[in-house]
Amino acid sequence: MSEAITNAEFSSLLKNHSFIFETNPSVAISFSCGSDSLALLILMNNWIKKHKGLLTLIYFDHKLREESYLESKYTKEVSRKLGIDYKILMWNEKKPKTSIMQKAREIRYKKIINFCKQNGIMTVMTAHHLDDSLETYFMKKKRNAYTPNLSGIPFKNTQDQVQILRPLINLRKSRLIQTCEKNKYKWFEDSSNQNEDFERVKVRKIIASFSKNKRYKLDSEFKINSIENKFFEIQLAKFFIENLEFNEYGKFTINKKKFIIQNRSFQIEVLKRILVTCSGSIYSPRSRSIKFFLDKFLKLENIKFTIHSCIIKSSSDKIFIFREYVKTKKLNSQQLIIKKQMSVIWDNRFLISSIFCNIKCLIFNDTIWLKLKNHYKFSKDSQNIPYDILKTLPVISYKRQMIIPFLTDKKKMASFGISVSFKPKIPLTKKNF
Repeated sequence: MSEAITNAEFSSLLKNHSFIFETNPSVAISFSCGSDSLALLILMNNWIKKHKGLLTLIYFDHKLREESYLESKYTKEVSRKLGIDYKILMWNEKKPKTSIMQKAREIRYKKIINFCKQNGIMTVMTAHHLDDSLETYFMKKKRNAYTPNLSGIPFKNTQDQVQILRPLINLRKSRLIQTCEKNKYKWFEDSSNQNEDFERVKVRKIIASFSKNKRYKLDSEFKINSIENKFFEIQLAKFFIENLEFNEYGKFTINKKKFIIQNRSFQIEVLKRILVTCSGSIYSPRSRSIKFFLDKFLKLENIKFTIHSCIIKSSSDKIFIFREYVKTKKLNSQQLIIKKQMSVIWDNRFLISSIFCNIKCLIFNDTIWLKLKNHYKFSKDSQNIPYDILKTLPVISYKRQMIIPFLTDKKKMASFGISVSFKPKIPLTKKNF
């Protein structure tokens, strides 16, 4: 029989994962009212009191289930009972007709992270456990993912400077249930967990039907692949550090000779990571598309190829990757007004903000360049940015002048109260599991 998790064991888990907290930590829990997040609440509430910190429960109402009202009410009740803060966030926007679970997850994380940033909370905890991670692994295996992707859910990652921690990721769900029962807490069962229209529910039932021997084999395979994946991530990070150059205007340069000697699966993952970051997308390109590029790339010394809204060019010793202008032009409005004291993500890649006044963000075109090129040609601030990349940058209309970020000195931009920085949805260092 599974045992409840003790406070001492939970404290040890936090130490073993090398989680970093500030003095008097402020931590939020993504709370669902289920047994998983309730067990995390019980354990974290004891830990946070010992460390004289603040705990906040965040319940996200997707507006998809009738019982959400009761769960919101329960969140308030349990928070008041324990004397901790709570916040109810809602998805009031129009719901998509397809991929609703994926979109729901994206909007949930986005709103929770925004709330944490606004309230000075640097850590969000979720109650993902070993069973969740095994299901994720099994789903990837079903899709015939190759070894670098055959992993579960990471115990830690960072989104928009907020760390997301999963301290229970190596524990079985049965132990979380025991923790709730021992502390005499009741929980809600999510009705969507029985809906086999969702892939995860199907997979959960398939794994539950396994014989003891088949389950043991799956567990062992999962552990081996997790170790291999961890090693692969270290090698990938090492390759990026030693063989990748990045320019803040959105240009990636790979050492071609070092890239060519890597095995095919490693090459695919390198390109996938860079293309996701460079394009500002949250989705990876298909492996098939990258394989098609690699077949041509290895036969020709110089090649120009379009893939995943990006351009890949190669010379004798380098591979260049940058945004495709056609996609930038298609995705963004011709004129975007950014109000003072506000920030906007442009082209899913650049964070633009203005302190002193409203500004306009325009799409680069030849007419604008004819007006500005002589100024930048002789400017001390000017960088040697290729024209194909220059076209993918925003043009900022400030009072009666136009500014091209990254061609204009940062100090000068700061004197205007304008800031532009590369801020893609998926940074290169983050694995989108």
